[in-house]
Amino acid sequence: MSALPPSQTIASFDSASAMHAATVAALNGSPFPNLGQGRAAGLGARVGGQLPWPLLQRVYARIGAGEGLTESQLARVDLATVAEWLADAYPARRYPAVLLGSSNGALTQLAAAAQIPWLPGTLLVPVRRNADVNDLDAALRFGIRHAPTLTAANPDVVVHHMHDQMQDELMAARMAYFRVKWRTLPLGYRRFLSERLQPGAPVIIVDDTSTWPVVRVSDQYLFQPGAQGGLEPDDYLRRAHTPTPDDTAPEAEWGAEPGFTAAVAAWCATHGHPLVTIRYHGPQAPSAAVATLMRRWYRERGENDKRLIVPSFILADPWLTITKAAVPFWTFFSVRPALDSLATYLETAEPFDEAYVLPFQHGARSPGIATPADWSQVLARHGVTARFPGLTTEKFPHDIAFMGRYDTRLEQLTPARRLWSPLPVDQALDQLRTNGLTIT
Repeated sequence: MSALPPSQTIASFDSASAMHAATVAALNGSPFPNLGQGRAAGLGARVGGQLPWPLLQRVYARIGAGEGLTESQLARVDLATVAEWLADAYPARRYPAVLLGSSNGALTQLAAAAQIPWLPGTLLVPVRRNADVNDLDAALRFGIRHAPTLTAANPDVVVHHMHDQMQDELMAARMAYFRVKWRTLPLGYRRFLSERLQPGAPVIIVDDTSTWPVVRVSDQYLFQPGAQGGLEPDDYLRRAHTPTPDDTAPEAEWGAEPGFTAAVAAWCATHGHPLVTIRYHGPQAPSAAVATLMRRWYRERGENDKRLIVPSFILADPWLTITKAAVPFWTFFSVRPALDSLATYLETAEPFDEAYVLPFQHGARSPGIATPADWSQVLARHGVTARFPGLTTEKFPHDIAFMGRYDTRLEQLTPARRLWSPLPVDQALDQLRTNGLTIT
């Protein structure tokens, strides 16, 4: 039985795959328009966005569900091949460092500035499934039945089956989110570290310590009701048809797998590369430190540092951000906790002249959502007018066409005034530590 091509195995709309693709683009000196889906996809989003929302939401859900694997295809998933594909995507040169582990949009921006690769420790394997989105008991039964097929073919991973009926309302009714975390260092990653790092280059683990209540069915299959966003775990657990957790585990999308971290440390110990760990709790945590670092970097090379950009989830373009000298404050989703984090940052940051906000359009008015009016209000309190390039704000969070418009509007911003060279890795780590991140 032949393995599925890697591009058909993992979801393109996921944080890990999109952030990896954006980093690859930045290391190639290229922007990342239309979420990396190409001009045709951007045009399709703009055209489809003109449909009435009741019709568009069905189209949106069907397109997303089209990425899902059938149950029979799970046996053909070869995640070792996927690891090789992810590593081989980067330009063939030697690097002064590498990031591995948790997905994080702020640290993706750092990777672009330092021109170093990032390899994810978690990926999303979507599986087709039509069911009542609010029946998590049935979702668990589905996972118990089908996850063993995936883990039997890939014994070095653990499946965190995440079901978020609030924020993933449209998609979770049509697919199961099997998030896989490596418990070892896959061969493709080991080969990359051996062949593509400069002598003595540090290996930097991105260690998000986020956890979440889970149902632990086996050593390789966990079920996670809900996910990080605008709600707390209890907001999900008190709902009907929700299984009772019996354990706590790394959060499915963002949390770091300890086995993977230990495997990276073991490789470093035997190959003469220093291990550096960036440890934080929750995907939003590094954003202020990275924004402060990027702003100082711009200022030191004589740029105007008064332009703020607020990406959301995978709606970001690291290369374009740098070439426009925009200070990035990444938000993990357009939700109140992310908005509160921006508000806290602005309380101590020097004033900005302008702000460009890119709220992700997930198609559901989920609890805890932060609207364009909310973002505008927070920025206005600090003397900044919020702009939403390409967004029809009254359609939020249903303006799917925004996905195909934001990049063309950002391209029109005035460019940076100075040529730049990559941000030195040691300098970046020192400044992140100074800015409050735990780095060991």
